[in-house]
Amino acid sequence: MINHLYRMCGLAIKELQQLSRDRLLLAFLLLGPLVELLLMGSLTGGGVTNLPLAVVDQDRTRSSRQLVAKLNRTDELRVTMYGDSVEQARSWMQNGDVAAIAVVPPGYGIALMEPTRSAEVQIIADGSHHVISTVALGTAEDVAAKIGSAESRPAASTGPIDLRFVARFNAAMEDQPHAITAMLGIIVFQVALVVAAQSIAREREMGTLEQLRVTPLGRLDLMIGKTLPTLIIGMIDFLMMMGLTVIWFDIPMRGSLALLTVLTIPFVLAQIGWGTLISLISRTQQQAMLFVFALAMLEVAFSGFLVPAGNMPAVMQVVSYISSVQHYLVIVRGIMLRGAGLDLLWLPGTAMVGIAVAVMTLAWLRLRLGLDPNSLRQRLATTWRHLKDCWHGSPCGRQRRARRGKQPEWQHEPA
Repeated sequence: MINHLYRMCGLAIKELQQLSRDRLLLAFLLLGPLVELLLMGSLTGGGVTNLPLAVVDQDRTRSSRQLVAKLNRTDELRVTMYGDSVEQARSWMQNGDVAAIAVVPPGYGIALMEPTRSAEVQIIADGSHHVISTVALGTAEDVAAKIGSAESRPAASTGPIDLRFVARFNAAMEDQPHAITAMLGIIVFQVALVVAAQSIAREREMGTLEQLRVTPLGRLDLMIGKTLPTLIIGMIDFLMMMGLTVIWFDIPMRGSLALLTVLTIPFVLAQIGWGTLISLISRTQQQAMLFVFALAMLEVAFSGFLVPAGNMPAVMQVVSYISSVQHYLVIVRGIMLRGAGLDLLWLPGTAMVGIAVAVMTLAWLRLRLGLDPNSLRQRLATTWRHLKDCWHGSPCGRQRRARRGKQPEWQHEPA
């Protein structure tokens, strides 16, 4: 029994020693959970606040202005636009500029003062985001209840405000359209990133990287040859999941499928760029998967998958601007659920193309340095030595070296 314990303890000590030698894996195991908890806690702690609200005040009385002011004083809603018509406010919602619309019809003030009538107010929320529509409805109901409790009404009265709620793009207020479109973007991101991250790391681990070195392929040929299969796999997965989303889950495609397919290409290319960078700096496929896990955790946190990007802390909002997943989810939901076109989605589309070009350029520059994981470190060390040699050979460097070589006179005196 004691011998068994000694052998098991020896094996456990050996495993801990091997784990301590892999500093990268040890850092992921110890620091990764802390970073993930910090990110998720920062996102979910504050709730949904400052949702942009458009107001269409057709009554223009003191009572309607008081209603708008009370809606604006809530933590959840913030009046950002005043529209002249409901159609104008609906166009703002389709563009994604506002999350809800408050429509105050004519006669609201008169109906509020009469005890036998109910003043009607319509709240139109963006149903493509289930959380936003739920928060907007709950906040409007709270404001209506406060106004009702402040007014003296007969017992037979139905209440001072008759709140009419409409959820655009999702009349039943189901969570499925919002969740499935988000999962579609996340899955495309994961597939492209994993395949690209294993491309060169797999060659290095299997020992076939040396064969690539002796082939007449140039750096650009190698990058294109590794990019095309991943791009084809990513686009096939996207089209298959689109068919499943529309046919099986009955999620409507209100916009152009061709436009969404075209805008998916730079999204997949951005993940190929990140995956190529990961594959070039990873010695094994296990290290590549660790980097993929870390990048996926950051992308999901900054993408607005859990809460809208506008409700993140200020620093996280700035970082979310360079999140390709965040821009892609805006594109997917805008085209599929709201029927938006390129005239409304040109900003996230341009950001997506810019991110893809920047990341692919970084991957190309890293590939030019070499296929070894520490090629960048060697190049930086060589550049540093070259700069030091240039400094030592310059007049300033010679004078500095001469001053260091000159010793004080007391050091030359005998003891």
